[in-house]
Parts: sequence; C-alpha cells; structure tokens
Amino acid sequence: MVDRLVAWLHGTPVVSLTPAPNNRMTFDWEQGGIDRWGLGSRALSVSLPLGSPISQRDDRVLDFFSNLLPDGPVLIAMAQLAGVSPFDTFGLLRTFGTDCAGAVILLPAGEAPADSSKWGSNKVSSRDLSALIDALPTTPFGADLDQGWTPSLAGYQGKVLLGRTAKGQWTRPTNGAPSTWILKPDQEHRMAENEATCLRLAAACGLTVPDVELLDLNGTKILAIRRYDRDETSTPTTRVHQEDGCQANGKPPAQKYEHAGGPSLKDLAFVLRDHGDVGAMRELLQRVVFNAAIGNADAHAKNFSFLHNADIAMITIAPVYDVISTISLDERPDARGNLAPADTRMGQRINAQENVTKVTKDDLVSEGTRWGLRRKASNECVTEMLDALHQSINAKDGNESVLKSIRRQLARMTPSRLRSRPHK
Repeated sequence: MVDRLVAWLHGTPVVSLTPAPNNRMTFDWEQGGIDRWGLGSRALSVSLPLGSPISQRDDRVLDFFSNLLPDGPVLIAMAQLAGVSPFDTFGLLRTFGTDCAGAVILLPAGEAPADSSKWGSNKVSSRDLSALIDALPTTPFGADLDQGWTPSLAGYQGKVLLGRTAKGQWTRPTNGAPSTWILKPDQEHRMAENEATCLRLAAACGLTVPDVELLDLNGTKILAIRRYDRDETSTPTTRVHQEDGCQANGKPPAQKYEHAGGPSLKDLAFVLRDHGDVGAMRELLQRVVFNAAIGNADAHAKNFSFLHNADIAMITIAPVYDVISTISLDERPDARGNLAPADTRMGQRINAQENVTKVTKDDLVSEGTRWGLRRKASNECVTEMLDALHQSINAKDGNESVLKSIRRQLARMTPSRLRSRPHK
C-alpha cells in the first residue's frame, strides 16, 4: 500500500503527501521545487508559497489537493472504485492522480512521471465511447484502473476525458500521456446544447473560450471541449498549470459558493490584482456581466480559474468554461415532488444582490468599483459587454429556447436600450 505521494509540477517534485488520521494529510516541501522556482515562489498556487511553514492545523495544502477531485455522485463513484471513503483525499489521489486539472501529477514516492517518448494511446470507437458514457455512473471519466488510466477533474457533472488525433479520432491516453478533450454528455440534466450555445455566444462577444463541438451519439447530445490547460501546439503536448478560485483563495471545494463561506468576486479580483496584470480585473468584470446577462446563477469560485506560466511569476485569467443559462433549464421536481424552476440564487453576489433575475446594470458597475476600478471605467466595461450581447445574440445560432431566455434577461437589464429603439 502506497503511504506517500509526491506531487510533480512540470517534471519537478514540489510537495510530498502522507496520510494522517481522520482523513487528513501531512506535507513536506520537496527541495526540487524550491531549487527550481525559489523559496516563496507561488508556482504551485498563489495561496501556497513554496517552502512556507505548514502547521498541523493548516488545511491549505489539503484544500488545494481536494479541489482536484469532483463532487457529488462522481466523487462517490471514484471512492467506490478506489475502495476508500469519499472524504479520504489521499486515498482518492493515490488512485486518481495521474491526470488532473493543470500540470499537477501525483505519483507514489520513488516514481517519476513517464518520459513523453513512452506516451501512447488506444483508439476509442463510437461503440467504445457509448460504453464509456453508459458506465459513467460507476466509472467516472472513462477511467481504466487496469490500464493505468486514472484521471480526475473537478465538477458535479459526469465527464469522459480523452485524447484526440489530428484526424479527429478519439483516443484513451496511456503511459502517462495527458487527456486533451473533455466530453460532457447529457445525463440527468440536458445541458450540452445550453452550454454550447452560451460558449459560442461568449466567443461572439469577444471573450476567450476553448474550442467546442456539439456531438450526437445515438441520440445523446455531447459537448466536447478542448482542454485549455493542455498545449497541443508544442511537441509533445504539455500540461499548462492552473488553479481555480477556491485553490487561489485557500478554500476547500465545499466552499465554492460565497454563501457557504467561499470566495467573493472581489476575492477573485484581488487574486488578479496581487498576482497578475491589474488590467485583467476588467476581463473578470466582463465575465461577470456575461454570466449575469445569460442568467447563469451557478457561476461560483471553481468556475473561474487562473493560468500559471511555468517560468514567469504572473498569472492570467483562464478561458471561459462551465457557463450555462440556468434560468432556461427545464423545471424539475422539488423535495415535495412539485415542478420548480432552477434556483436563481447566485454562487457569488453581485453588489450584495443574490438573485440572478434581479441583477441590474448598476449592480454590475458598482461591483467593479468594489474591486477598486474607477466608476467610469467600470461603467464602460459593463456597457461594452451588454452592447456586445445585444449585437451578437440575434445573429448567433444555438438552442432557441436558451437564446429566448437570455433575450428576456438582457431586455430586463437594459430597458433604456429597448425604449430607444426606433419604431418600425
């Protein structure tokens, strides 16, 4: 039984993990990471300077690695496969730690990441893919423990992690190769078309989004997303390090929502202010405006991430991901069995407003000023994004039901624009 794991970053060991009672872990910094990046470097996380003292009551490292895991039914299925408790982060990463978000790889002490010359892949046919999707409730991510394919990715929704050839052939990575695509099939909630519509609209509004494709496999809609934390332009493909808003703020995954004690939008803005380009706060505000305007109440700290450069001590905001119009989701039975719409309570407040259907343009402008932006600059940013949405939404293809809900939300937020339209 493995009793010590080493976390590797860009081929360099940075920290070792050892299990402790009550599902906790103890940690030791690896000298290799300190030698490469320097004492106090934030190459792993802006909340975890390399070599900083870690007391027994300090949960920052435990929280960082817990955030590499999924939640909900996916986490429970992982735990059953690993034969451990869903609360046993060490036990889960001992089994599922070879391909994670960002550039972190977890391996037993004494092992090193496989040389890229040994990487390989196995073809995944349409029939294979259908089987992987059917098995998601018990085998998350399309994992194959016997073949050593043991990836992990945060989130509630079931996903298949795969590679893809230049000719479009799906593959399952082997011998340490990274996954490069995330496949999210419709399951309990039908969200593939919704997310595809919102991502394409975001791109039309000038936001940075990953490549996406909407697939249909035997009647099941699947959203395929190229991983932005993989650089396929290099040879071989390289992992790009990232951390999400919970990791950057030293919060556990259970606190991804602000009302649960998690990071606020201001906290995310200050991560960019303190460790990145101050101008990136404007880009963050654009994302906030977009989420509000499409009626996305589920935007939370784990749905914003930051990219790390392997050699430069500066972070940037990651491309847009996990954006859906929650106000356009189908009604579902509540605890009493009555049909009810999706919750409109937002994952993060906007100028103290919690209800996504009540956010105003002034709330958005005021939120930006809370971060330290000048009101004029904040107003310009908000206005430009709302204008971009108005210009793009009628020209953009997508699910018409989703677009209709967004149009209503946008009209509510910008009534003066509607009044100023010339009558035809």
